[in-house]
Amino acid sequence: MKETMGQIIRRLRKERELTQEELAVRLNITSQAVSKWENDTSMPDVSQIVPLASVFGVTTDVLFGIAETTADEEAWQIVNEAESLRQYGRYDTYLAGYETMLDGLRKYPNNLILLNNCMQWGVGLSLTENGWVEDPDRRKQIGDETIRQAELIIALSQNMTEIMTARQSLLFLYCNSGDYSKATEAARKFPVRTDFTLYGNMAYVNESMGNHGREIIYLCSDMDYALQAMEDRAARLGKAYMKSGRYTDAVEVFTTYFAVMKTIYGKTFPPYHDFDSGDCYLLLAEAYFALGNTEQAMDAAEESVRYYLRLLKSCPDVQISWAKLQTSPLIRESEVPTFLDRRCLKPKLIKKLRSDVFRLLADHQRFRVLRQEVENLPD
Repeated sequence: MKETMGQIIRRLRKERELTQEELAVRLNITSQAVSKWENDTSMPDVSQIVPLASVFGVTTDVLFGIAETTADEEAWQIVNEAESLRQYGRYDTYLAGYETMLDGLRKYPNNLILLNNCMQWGVGLSLTENGWVEDPDRRKQIGDETIRQAELIIALSQNMTEIMTARQSLLFLYCNSGDYSKATEAARKFPVRTDFTLYGNMAYVNESMGNHGREIIYLCSDMDYALQAMEDRAARLGKAYMKSGRYTDAVEVFTTYFAVMKTIYGKTFPPYHDFDSGDCYLLLAEAYFALGNTEQAMDAAEESVRYYLRLLKSCPDVQISWAKLQTSPLIRESEVPTFLDRRCLKPKLIKKLRSDVFRLLADHQRFRVLRQEVENLPD
């Protein structure tokens, strides 16, 4: 059955990850008007058709259901195909998905959907700390490709979020390749203040509109990302102290961070603590070990694993959603997607138990008990 215009608008909005309120703001109309369009109880005014098509990046023919597909729609199909190939921990599936998007870029070299998705995958595959690409030559090749993609996004896009994400990617890639002058240049193009965010500004817009329900969601989402940023900064700050030989200061950073998280989350699961920048529990264990406090080091290292063991017992779902586990009013209504596939946890924990910190603690009785518990987990 042919889609109605309302169904087309709804589909295109969801594909672009826009809420009805966000689409309404871009078109200078009410969210109720968008809702009526999508429910087919009214249609856009003729004067709104071109702006609407422009927001979605399609022709007006697509809105009327005349054109079957567009470059953007085919780009989304390519992205979805790439995503379907990816399996956690299997390098070959990540590379296969990446190659699928590269093939798409050869057909549509300036398509921003493909450029943005390919750039994000390229950053993950090329950064040395991620360990996804074992071949150094391939890692450099992907890094160079990703730099070109990021530069194209900056040149072509009019979306500030896309541009700043591309600049952030360039900063990571320049640091990874040792080009610190370009990395510094990229860093200086970011705002000094941390409250210049999409969700913060959307909260202000909705406050002005009197739409306080939506304002709450935006503020919770903004707080959610702020807490993730705090995790990242705490991990990096603690590591910087350790690399400077200041282990006592590092312990203080990590214990303060965990105290703050306990205050915010109470007895529920804080969803962050295990970023690419470092697992704060293992970093704390490393600092304690350097100070000669073996038992405290074992306490912290063990918690990095038992956190997940408790999580598995508390949530029977295959896809674990931290949003369902949260009670903190600061992030209770956040839209930030935070999921974990429980099938990924056993290999993740086995890899964690092989880390340098656990090797230092391998003779400890509690380590042997912990390893046995992990090995007994179902595959």
